Amino acid sequence: MADLISIIVTTYNREDALAAVLRSLAAQSDQNFEVLVADDGSGPATAATVEALKVKVGHRLDHVWQEDRGFRAAEIRNRAILAARGAYVIFLDGDCIARPDFVATHRRLTEPGCFVTGNRVLLSEGLTDRVLRETLEPER
Repeated sequence: MADLISIIVTTYNREDALAAVLRSLAAQSDQNFEVLVADDGSGPATAATVEALKVKVGHRLDHVWQEDRGFRAAEIRNRAILAARGAYVIFLDGDCIARPDFVATHRRLTEPGCFVTGNRVLLSEGLTDRVLRETLEPER
């Protein structure tokens, strides 16, 4: 079996977007991964969102939180790395919905000593609002 992948999703007080990201991760074709939500000081609603989606994601989903003392995204990512169990780490912003082959593509492209980067499709503000409001699945 292939090595476990750790996906670190950085977030701050955007439960609607985080829920969409976690739903997209639940639908991955390659399911050998864990998710660590790296939370830079969000309120209790983010923790509740993570807890509510644990069953849907279907594998390890942990909430790594730090107190809100201003923008410290790098620090919370580092804390999440310390909690990660995977042999490979993928960083994903908390508003980036993953295509169903996102993990599988990363796994296919991995090479020792190399760093893989990706790109994203930027949605308009109106379309983003609609996707989140209507729980649409543009990744499908």
